[in-house]
Amino acid sequence: MRKTLLWLLASVAFISLTSLADGAPMEVMSAPNLLRIPAGDFSKDPSIKQYVYLQAQFPGRLLEKVVMVSFQSGYIFIQTDKTLYTPNSRVHFRMFAVTPHMEPVERDDANQMDASIDIEFETPEGMILALNLVSLESGIHSGHYQLAEIVSIGQWKIHAKFHSNPQQSFSAEFEVKEYVLPSFEVKLNPTSSFFHVDDPELTVYIKARYLFGQEVNGVAYVVFGVINGGEKKSFPSSFQTVQALTDALPLAVSEIRWGRWVKRGREWEARGEGAGPVSAGDAGMAVKGCETHPQMGGRGMWQRYCSATRRVEVVNPDNTPAPGVAVVVEPGGVIGRTADNGMARLAINTGGNPQRLTITAKTNDPLISTRQASATMTALPYISQSKNYIHIGLDSADVQLGNNLRISLNLKRLESHDTDITYLIMSRGQLVEKGRQKTIGQVLITLMVLITKDMLPSFRIIAYYHTNVNEVVSDSVWVDVKDSCMGSLKLEPSRSKPSYEPGKMFGLKVTGDPGAIVGLVAVDKGVYVLNNKHRLTQKKVWDIVETYDTGCTPGGGKDGMSVFYDAGLLFESNTASGTAYRTELKCPVPSRRKRATTFMDVRTSLLSNYKEKLQRDCCLDGMRDTLLSYTCERRVEYIVDGEACAVAFLHCCKDMENQRADSKVESLHLARSEEEDDSYEDSNEIVSRTKFPESWLWSDIILPACTGPNPCETTSMTKNVPLQDSITTWQFTGISLSTTHGICVGDSLEVIVRKEFFIDLRLPYSAVRGEQLEVKAILHNYSDDILTVRVDLIEENNVCSSASKRRKFRQEVQMEAQTTRSVPFIIIPMEKGEVNIEVKAAVKGSSLNDGIMKKLRVVPEGVLVKYLQTVILDPTKEGVDGEQVEMINSGIAKKDLVPNAPTSTQISVTGREQVSALLENAVSGNSMGTLIKKPGGCGEQNMISMTLPLIAATYLDKTNQWEAVGFEKRNEALQHIKTGYNTQLTFRKPDGSFAIHSTSNSTSWLTAYVAKVFAMAKNLVAVESTHICEAIKFLILKAQQPDGLFREVGVVSMRAIMADVPGSDSEAAMTAFCLIAMQESQTICAASVNYRH
Repeated sequence: MRKTLLWLLASVAFISLTSLADGAPMEVMSAPNLLRIPAGDFSKDPSIKQYVYLQAQFPGRLLEKVVMVSFQSGYIFIQTDKTLYTPNSRVHFRMFAVTPHMEPVERDDANQMDASIDIEFETPEGMILALNLVSLESGIHSGHYQLAEIVSIGQWKIHAKFHSNPQQSFSAEFEVKEYVLPSFEVKLNPTSSFFHVDDPELTVYIKARYLFGQEVNGVAYVVFGVINGGEKKSFPSSFQTVQALTDALPLAVSEIRWGRWVKRGREWEARGEGAGPVSAGDAGMAVKGCETHPQMGGRGMWQRYCSATRRVEVVNPDNTPAPGVAVVVEPGGVIGRTADNGMARLAINTGGNPQRLTITAKTNDPLISTRQASATMTALPYISQSKNYIHIGLDSADVQLGNNLRISLNLKRLESHDTDITYLIMSRGQLVEKGRQKTIGQVLITLMVLITKDMLPSFRIIAYYHTNVNEVVSDSVWVDVKDSCMGSLKLEPSRSKPSYEPGKMFGLKVTGDPGAIVGLVAVDKGVYVLNNKHRLTQKKVWDIVETYDTGCTPGGGKDGMSVFYDAGLLFESNTASGTAYRTELKCPVPSRRKRATTFMDVRTSLLSNYKEKLQRDCCLDGMRDTLLSYTCERRVEYIVDGEACAVAFLHCCKDMENQRADSKVESLHLARSEEEDDSYEDSNEIVSRTKFPESWLWSDIILPACTGPNPCETTSMTKNVPLQDSITTWQFTGISLSTTHGICVGDSLEVIVRKEFFIDLRLPYSAVRGEQLEVKAILHNYSDDILTVRVDLIEENNVCSSASKRRKFRQEVQMEAQTTRSVPFIIIPMEKGEVNIEVKAAVKGSSLNDGIMKKLRVVPEGVLVKYLQTVILDPTKEGVDGEQVEMINSGIAKKDLVPNAPTSTQISVTGREQVSALLENAVSGNSMGTLIKKPGGCGEQNMISMTLPLIAATYLDKTNQWEAVGFEKRNEALQHIKTGYNTQLTFRKPDGSFAIHSTSNSTSWLTAYVAKVFAMAKNLVAVESTHICEAIKFLILKAQQPDGLFREVGVVSMRAIMADVPGSDSEAAMTAFCLIAMQESQTICAASVNYRH
């Protein structure tokens, strides 16, 4: 729960909080101007809104305010070791839990805050898999979750919430899919991230690099297209084959005539020399008719007689910041220039007359006079009844940690006397700084504020003063601080080198805040090539924090109270009114423009050479590879769809065959015995690389504290670890958590691991048992010499290959300097499970050699089938003796099962509660609001009508539904209860009983009814205990008979007060009703009434 700071307007004699859950005063821990509310007094249901009443008792005056309760007791940031996982793999995760002050969460019994969290995994189907409750150690928990072999493919989520405050949940995502890491990545770099419809040409540079940093020598297939309104259209004439992956790709813009708002999509497939294809999604860029697009931020209100500051953001058509752009703002012709972040902050003289102000911003670039862009906004004036104003101005739009920010308070006052200006600086819902400035005939007050770590990621400045006519004049402004860590964290190698060898020791130097705990992980760069989403970054940390900001606007407001409300503050005064009721925890989220991304099938573009559908289909068939050794001429003999189809097939087949041939060098297969050549390294002496984790180094370290008497900013330690066997670039990431500087996600360190000569063995994700497939060993030679290489495929049980029955299959190939080449092998896995595929290579007359062994996953024939079945469990109707049994069948016929294949069935069950909507509508806040009526009439009528607002107030308190009725209705309901209580006392007899009229005889039923209702009302209003207890005494002494039954001593006038109980059961009903009244008043009257009489 957020320890909200509640500001009052004067010294308070008594402060109390009343919970809407039961209307009872709550004990709070108080400090000067600070109330801490224990979380245990509230419902754990996260779906309901909950409120408290803040009461401040002044001498002769009670102020009361409804405060919405936020159960945000801190933040939980979730890190996974990767963004992408395969089935049957292990998900490592860390939880970093911090308080609103960004301090590690520790157990706090006084605040009912424990250091434990609940963790849940959510499948793509929405099924929740709960883990055990875990405890935090210094604000961190590290754990893992094992994915099953048969698991849902798609986006998974991890949810975490504080065990003491389950109302607030935090989450992170990761993807589960079947994949193989790529060996290289391709980047498309246009000369500009956008272009205009009148540009003559668009040029895109395609760049391909292996993950270990070396350029790829291969072929790329590229096609351009547009996306407009979700519809894709490719440009057939733009299809290009690029031989060198560093070439420029020109596109004539005459192809693009699809309107002003289009995106250019590119899909490509690249083939590295011998490395096979790598595909990726399209990249998008905006096509527009204007150079830039300005957006005006800042406050929608302005102060009369004061200059209005407007933040103008200028972005390129692709929404990237546009720095250095001249901007003219009207009225006034104010000229400015955007900073590196595309922002410009300009001041406009508003004057005092207009009711609304139309502000226009326009770019002013003389080089593109026909492409100027503009934006317009309308601002409303701040309303002050006393014609007094205050305006906050800033001297910079670029605010960074450690800078000094000059703040100007501009005053326009009709009063001549001096006054006190109070200012508050709020960040993350906490008061960072406060102060007061006395005006001595000034109209301008300047403050210098140092930007500290407590002001990250943003802060609000609120300034206000009181006038002689009891008006509060105020203004506020929101200030964004450039994202950075509160402290520091840096990863670097202890000995810097361009690259490192696999299996060798590597020294990782970690520098950061003294005493901080640093969580480390190293991830193969190939993972981020496939999925770069969902990584925890410092920006994402601050984005999460920003979502819980209670402020709703960039600043300002239509009047003094709106300024406080929009800044997320509460204000109440007996003279200057107060802020409106807050009914939502979060502010409305403005809609954002998003750029859609989609995949375009590159193969469809290859058909663009042919207009007829039949020819395109035949060309596509020719482009496909086949495991058969048939030539294109032999394959075309089987074409039966006509001469045109055969020509298209042969042309495409030959073209692809030539390209494949260009990337290979004819292998020389030596059909000779297994005799060894002394000029090669003995194959048995070559140690194969076997460890290829996608992530590793999942560990925590603690940085040393400062040594010596003087404080220090950072300390360092070095962790020495052996590098894994992968040839790749490792991205080392560290996240630190400090008691003084919060959480810091450091910049990733890239470490290239490679050898001068090595093998890259490319295997599919899985292979079907008995399936013939080709695997390739890619040889990389980065020496300056021409090499003769002997390649051995090692024999493996349960795998049929050329090495079967002969220990190894040997080939000898030639390699040019600084080249790669592939050596293919045909294998047939024979058994289900994991089998080893091992290849070794040695260079003739050299010590260069390498070996690699990877596991191939072999699966049986068949496909995974999921069957969804909904079962309604209603044991009372469908069960026997309260137990219902349902038989579930997989729905798969036995004839469809693969013979001699293992089978397994996994059943996942999730429940869904079905609640009657009719019941929810029948008993709701709205319906209860109709019961709030003023009581009156005789003794019976008054009690019946008093019961209505009492039931409504009790129900709405318990269910937190006053929002549906209106918070002001609660005071009205309590006043009606007080009125009914005071009115009923006029019908009270000296013996404590109650009658219909003051001159009538008492009745037992009415007296019991009054005792019961007064006992309920005591939780909401002031009720004297004697009025309840003496009524109970009357029932015991005057209405109870020797046999224990209660009798009616008078006459009931209105049958409605007895709920129309039939006369035959009147004694039983009377006895039951009196006993209920006695039971509900027992806690109140236990000291004064002998209930055992």
